[in-house]
Amino acid sequence: MKRGIAAQVPETRPTILFLDHSAQWSGGEIALFNLVTHLNQEKWKPLVVLFEDGPLRTKLIEAGIDTKLLLLDPRVSKKRKDALGAKSAVRLRELRVICRFCSRLARLMRREKAAVVHCNSLKADILGGIAGKMARLPVIWHVRDRIADDYLPRPVVFGFRWAARLLGVTVIAVSNAVGKTLHFPQTTEPSRFKKAFYNGVNGVVVHDGLSSPEVLGGETTATIGMVGRISLWKGQHIFIEAAARVHQRFPHYHFQIIGSTLFGEEEYEKQIRAQAVQLGLENVLEWTGFRSDIDQLLHQMEIFVHASTTGEPFGQVIVEAMLAGKPVVATNGGGVPEIVQEGQTGLLVPMNDAQSMAAAIIWLIENPEIGRQMGQAGRARALEHFSIQKTAGKIEGIYSQLLQR
Repeated sequence: MKRGIAAQVPETRPTILFLDHSAQWSGGEIALFNLVTHLNQEKWKPLVVLFEDGPLRTKLIEAGIDTKLLLLDPRVSKKRKDALGAKSAVRLRELRVICRFCSRLARLMRREKAAVVHCNSLKADILGGIAGKMARLPVIWHVRDRIADDYLPRPVVFGFRWAARLLGVTVIAVSNAVGKTLHFPQTTEPSRFKKAFYNGVNGVVVHDGLSSPEVLGGETTATIGMVGRISLWKGQHIFIEAAARVHQRFPHYHFQIIGSTLFGEEEYEKQIRAQAVQLGLENVLEWTGFRSDIDQLLHQMEIFVHASTTGEPFGQVIVEAMLAGKPVVATNGGGVPEIVQEGQTGLLVPMNDAQSMAAAIIWLIENPEIGRQMGQAGRARALEHFSIQKTAGKIEGIYSQLLQR
């Protein structure tokens, strides 16, 4: 070897190619970021391919994760999953776009010598499943949505379940509740369908201290808040109605709505802002907009509220609140009961029921010591069952099984 010329060391790590159609900093994309940044990179080489540009790409690059863009036509990428009914079926022109994109994606998979394709969103599942079939690669669908017609349009539910069987992909679900909605028959090969692989969160960066004991139940100003994108099904309107009931009993309490609109839901935000004014909350309700310091905001809360009006597939922010040592009031649906233990780490209330939500919040205010015990138990549960290190390790086991096969 000539002096001054470095020898190129052959890459021996299998490449795990991750796909996501979105680059927004939202629930599924945050979970993807947590996963790829906690893989054992001495063993695996993560490569993330995004179908649009956005904050996720910036954060991945800053974290040293190899990231590429393969732009998808906006006619396909911007079509909302909850708007895909029978009247908005994919048109012939869009089918051509999809076919060309899948061909490009398959070529990229081969060029990058991908060993496993890991799809992170519904659109990435379908496009990555087709392209992976073309490239003859094992494909994982990481299903983060409930495949049910109270969450998605019926044609999407039917098509997704059918495609999962046709394409022969390996499916992992973020909760048992999500797994049940896939309706896999009992005869399905066990190695193809994995049940609950909970979204892991990083317990290291979250504050582990609890607020001062004299705040809850006293006259000092305290905060009750919720976190999530502003959307009808996230239930900010239910939280506001519950907050108005709590405010009547405890006028010194303040409330926070943390998050912003992402997918054209500005009209809903206008409606709930008007609702807050109508209910007399304008001086005690703070709208923070998008914030990157969620862990700090959670630490400053006294009670965390989750208000989704449709069963949540998992509820990652609930785990984050538990890590911050906060008692939780959450709606009882989807994967949430797999996180919150009723009466031990929080209180579960019916969906779309502001009166029950307010009653649960008031009970915690009136029983501050029990609330603190719930917060401590919640943190212990989150560290034991929902750490990103455990999640990453379980998923790495799936990669190994696929490569052995």
